[in-house]
This record gives sequence, C-alpha cells and structure tokens, in this order.
Amino acid sequence: MKYFLIEGIIKNPNKMNEEIMQAHKEYTGQAMKQGKILFSSLKEDMSASVTVLKEEDEEKVWEFYKNEPFYKNGILMYNISELQVHYHSPSIDKWFE
Repeated sequence: MKYFLIEGIIKNPNKMNEEIMQAHKEYTGQAMKQGKILFSSLKEDMSASVTVLKEEDEEKVWEFYKNEPFYKNGILMYNISELQVHYHSPSIDKWFE
C-alpha cells in the first residue's frame, strides 16, 4: 500500500452549495468507511483542504478524485503527492498495515 498527501486548492468557493457539499460528504465518506482516509481537514485560512489517504497507486487516487463532486464542479483542484512514511504514532499502527 502507498500513502498520499492530497491538497485540495479552493478555486471557486462561490460555486459551493448545500447539494454539492452533501454529495462531497457522501462520496468521500465511502473512502473513509473503507479505511482509506486517515484524516481530512481544512486549513485554518479556508484556502485548501489536506487529506492523507492510502491506495495501491497514484492512478487509483486520481481515479477517485476525478469523480469527487468539488473537482467535478470546478470548486477545487487537487495536488497529489506520494509520501514515504518512515515513522508514525503507535496509536495508528493498524492504518499502516
């Protein structure tokens, strides 16, 4: 398994509405339930989101994000970087199995 840092840069916040937000929560909630997302957060200044995700390869990560409602509606663009995790808190050992 590989690990990725996804930064979602907010391009068009004015396009955001409740319907798109709900679709986003449902879509990304699937990956959360599958245990693929360690965490997802907004930056304090609300300029971007940051997510740590695990997947087999970067192509599968892009497949997921190309269908994400914020991306499809031109609200966010995503930067995906593979991480080389060399240590982590023992409290999340199972996530790295």
